[in-house]
Amino acid sequence: MILSNFTFNVNFSHYLLFEQRLKHDYLPLLRSTPTVDEVKIFKLLTEVENGGNTVSLQLFFDSMENFMAFELNKKDDFIALVEKQFKGNYVYFHTLLEQF
Repeated sequence: MILSNFTFNVNFSHYLLFEQRLKHDYLPLLRSTPTVDEVKIFKLLTEVENGGNTVSLQLFFDSMENFMAFELNKKDDFIALVEKQFKGNYVYFHTLLEQF
């Protein structure tokens, strides 16, 4: 099992809109991607004072090949959509993990 984790920190001023877009636009888009097995979202409960709220978006893949297909064909489109809607109001980092 491969876990592709996107951690987003979104400015307080844009967080509610981000949460709405995440639930109603981004999740359906990502769930409709055939190589993605499962999608989960979590809100970070142990926030530090950084001017925003933090969300973990987790995409699960059954193989590295399926992850690579997502990486090559969908990731840039997804990030571009977030960038278009929230430019300057978020930061993110991406982590790749493998279950053992």
